[in-house]
Amino acid sequence: MGTGFVCRLVRWSAVIVNIAASGQSGALVSDPVQHWISLVESARQQRQAGAYQAAYQTLQQARMLSQRTPEAPQLKARTYEYLGSLALLLGRPIEAETNLKTAIRLWEGVGQRGFVGRLQTEADLINLYVETARPGPAARLAKGLTAECEGRLDETSPSAGRIYRALAASAYLNQDLRLAETLSRRGIRNQQSNPDTLPEEESQVHNELGLILWKQGRKDEARQEVRAAIGILEANGRIQIVEYAAALSTLALMTAGEKDPTGALDMLRRAIDVVRLTIGADHIFLAKLWSNYADLLKRARRGEESKAARREAQSIYESTLVQQPGRHSVDVADFTREARRR
Repeated sequence: MGTGFVCRLVRWSAVIVNIAASGQSGALVSDPVQHWISLVESARQQRQAGAYQAAYQTLQQARMLSQRTPEAPQLKARTYEYLGSLALLLGRPIEAETNLKTAIRLWEGVGQRGFVGRLQTEADLINLYVETARPGPAARLAKGLTAECEGRLDETSPSAGRIYRALAASAYLNQDLRLAETLSRRGIRNQQSNPDTLPEEESQVHNELGLILWKQGRKDEARQEVRAAIGILEANGRIQIVEYAAALSTLALMTAGEKDPTGALDMLRRAIDVVRLTIGADHIFLAKLWSNYADLLKRARRGEESKAARREAQSIYESTLVQQPGRHSVDVADFTREARRR
């Protein structure tokens, strides 16, 4: 997992299933359905509090319940969709891909009522391909998703914002930075038109735009966007979640070229502590953070500390079979090259 297009937040609403809009009888709003809604809402709250593993376990309960509610098939599709996105966040890409593809098949089985759900899940699958460095599959799915959305998707809906961000991630991975910026800014406009936008979502899109601008060489604008991402989360008390760690680590590396690296080191260390607390000490994202921390320590001529941090990173890399992500984030090498150019 990288430090940028990394922490996809799925919008989970307590009003998950609108039986009337689905053409189902009101009599089907039974206790199992209400129980499912309650479980998903609990998982949403756990996820927002940074209790990701607990949220995943709660969603597993919702999945089992959905299988016993055949009269509302969209419950099952939605549960697999949520499980897929959360599995990716937890560093389980194979499990995530299985869940997302299952959700897509289930949404297809729902028919037209599952159209938007399928598009959202395809967007999540694009994110998975980005995080696991598969530009070809990401680009192909993005092309198909773009065609399907043409003239059929309300651009002011939360679903559109989620789709634009996934398309931006694919464009970024495939080095189409102009398109990535255009799509990212569409995502920002979409959020601005939706009063229910969550702080995590708002922070993510600014962090991602910052990475796009950085890759274009627009350093000051990039840092401004990432600082905005951090400020949004701090203002809302969201400092123990992965989105906060991602934004902190991005800004740390964007400021690592400054004369005094102390601030960058402090930010990276805080990011490490948040990730270790929320998603565990053996996550691939943590390994990347330790590796970048080691690089900065070495540049600060703190050799022994750098070696210790490198050992932490190597231990995680060796203990996990998770495919390492592609370079869809900033890393220390960017600043080393910049220093040489000076």
